[in-house]
Amino acid sequence: MHFPRPSRLTLLIPILSGWLLACTADPEPPPLSPEVARGEQLLAASRYPEAIAFFQREIRKAPSVAPLHAWLGHAYTGNEQLLEAVGAYKRCLEIAADDGPTRVELATLLTRLDRLAEAEAQLHIAISHDPQLAKAHRILGRLHFREARYDLAIESYTRATTADPTFVKVWGDMGEAQLRLGDLDAAEAAYRQGIARDSTAAEFRDGLGFVLFKRRDFAAAAVELEQALQLDPLHARAHFNLANTYLRLGRSEDGKKLLERFGQLDDQEQRMYGLEVTILQSPERATLYHDLAVIHSQRGETDKARRRYIQAVLRDSNFAPAYHNLGNIQLRQGRLREAMGLFRRALRADSTYVLAYRSLGNSYMRQRQVAAAIESFEAGLRHRPGDEDLTHRINLAREFMAEGAAR
Repeated sequence: MHFPRPSRLTLLIPILSGWLLACTADPEPPPLSPEVARGEQLLAASRYPEAIAFFQREIRKAPSVAPLHAWLGHAYTGNEQLLEAVGAYKRCLEIAADDGPTRVELATLLTRLDRLAEAEAQLHIAISHDPQLAKAHRILGRLHFREARYDLAIESYTRATTADPTFVKVWGDMGEAQLRLGDLDAAEAAYRQGIARDSTAAEFRDGLGFVLFKRRDFAAAAVELEQALQLDPLHARAHFNLANTYLRLGRSEDGKKLLERFGQLDDQEQRMYGLEVTILQSPERATLYHDLAVIHSQRGETDKARRRYIQAVLRDSNFAPAYHNLGNIQLRQGRLREAMGLFRRALRADSTYVLAYRSLGNSYMRQRQVAAAIESFEAGLRHRPGDEDLTHRINLAREFMAEGAAR
């Protein structure tokens, strides 16, 4: 029928200038450059390489100003240089140990890297400095949820809502955790609390509808699920839940139509959900992250795809397809040098990976290094004799070379 979607830890990048004052412990820090706002603008525009270079320059001028290191961490994170981001955040915290927001950012990043024990330790430190830091409690709860420690997750979510009653998203997290424990009363109460604070959230309506379905109150479940679809007509899970509710109400035709719509609407979403559930059970399987990344890429979700490919290679440093696909992302973004490095890394992982030879050859052609391109295509052909595509590329490259020689 339905299981709550696994929580997704999301990265929030605090770039408001007012936050600056929260990240410095020096009584008399060196003065900030009046141009620092330029770095914030680069971050806001997702121009991460430029932001990295900018904040590195500012840090050389004022190495003891904590916020600069935090901003550099944000830029590294946005550019998927995750280990560098960890170092930048830690440097900020060496200077300003009581900076809660940066410690939460570090913990979030450590969670993405599956360094869960370190992430949990950082969150506890943040909370010790500021027990009212609602975001730290929520992230800690999501970490516990990921580890299937649902009772501890609920405790953390409760502390988050106590610290900040307006922190609406936590009520959805709470409902999911209570459902995992089978406490329908508590799950219903959580979803109703969320709806009371944000009546436009389809996720809360869908969750409440599912609880009412479990209670066999199908008429009331239908009302909530119909509202969920009014709020979000593309909400796949609500289609599925409402279809099953209609079937229980004897509205078989309506139920069948919704199931058909669900299948048309969300084949990818179903696959993603299944992969995410499997990751909870087998978090070290690199192929799961790679397969999720492929779906994100097909949906045009480049940042999510990049993150999942990186998670794949963190689990298997010889996973050639993930390196290759990361290279393709870099290539589409005009980063030819970085792309070629990733194609070569794929071939170091698997010297028989023909797609990487082809992509590397194409990259050489872009640089008009025709001889190197031919060499790469031919290397691929040795591993896949008779391949028509590689043969065609070799012939085109030779024609191009001959034309150049004739001029």
